Amino acid sequence: MRVLLVCLGVCVAVTSVAEGQDDVAARVRTADRVVVATVSDVASRFDVNQFGDRLIVSDITLSVDEAMKGSFAPVLSMTVEGGTVGDLTLQVSDMPMVRRGERLVLFLRERGAGRHEPVGRGDGIERLDRTGRLGRMGLSLDELRTRARGCAVR
Repeated sequence: MRVLLVCLGVCVAVTSVAEGQDDVAARVRTADRVVVATVSDVASRFDVNQFGDRLIVSDITLSVDEAMKGSFAPVLSMTVEGGTVGDLTLQVSDMPMVRRGERLVLFLRERGAGRHEPVGRGDGIERLDRTGRLGRMGLSLDELRTRARGCAVR
C-alpha cells in the first residue's frame, strides 16, 4: 500500500510539472510580448465592455525591466477589469488586483494604439516575490527565461 501511495505521489508531481511546462509554453506562444515590469501607476475608471455592461477597469502603466519576447519598450500600458473608483471597488475573480510598485511577469497581447491585455486574463499576470520567483508558477526568473527561449516564437 505504501509503495502504491509513493508511486501515485510521484505520478501527480510529474504530471503537475509537465502541465506547468505546457502552460508556460502556451502562454509564451500566445503572447505578443513577455516582459518583466514594475507597476508605476494604476488609474481606475468606469467603462463599458463589449457586452454593454458598465464596469470598473484599471489602466496600468508598466516600467519594463526586460523583454523575454517582443521588442523592448521602456513603458507599456495595459487595461484590466477591476479596480476602485471613489468608494466603489470591483474585484474580478479571475483577475488579480495589482498595486503600484509590484514587480510582475506579464504575458501580453497587443490591443492596438499601444494598449495591451494579459493573455488568458489573470493567467497572463504573474507576481514576482522578493526572491525573484513567480508566485503561482513556482519558477525562478531564470527557469522562465530558459523555458521561454525553448518555446516557438511567432
